[in-house]
Amino acid sequence: MNSKTMTKVLDTALPVSLEIPRPKKHVSIIVRKNEIVSIGTNNFRTHPMAKRYGYRFDEVHSELDALLRYKGSKDNLTLCNFRFNRFGEMRKSKPCRFCLPWSIALFDKIYYTTDSDIELL
Repeated sequence: MNSKTMTKVLDTALPVSLEIPRPKKHVSIIVRKNEIVSIGTNNFRTHPMAKRYGYRFDEVHSELDALLRYKGSKDNLTLCNFRFNRFGEMRKSKPCRFCLPWSIALFDKIYYTTDSDIELL
């Protein structure tokens, strides 16, 4: 992913995260051909796939929310996973042990934030 696209994705994720009414504000963005095709957030709603993946309390994680919102082709997809605190500072957002296996199988590249940077998995 080029730096222009990453900047666009980051600029999209931050305002979305600040609207999440939870202490941990996760936003996952799916990119295909340098275009944002889906945005997901962590939320309290449940879904049968969350139960199948073993999520605690069957709550939907941002990665799964983004995937459920995406209806296009499943090739050439990149996942960008962000987490911000209430001040808009980046925090670690590497996909959890439940999201990681299916994310690796589905996405060509997975980016995630750390406390100071964006890493490629």
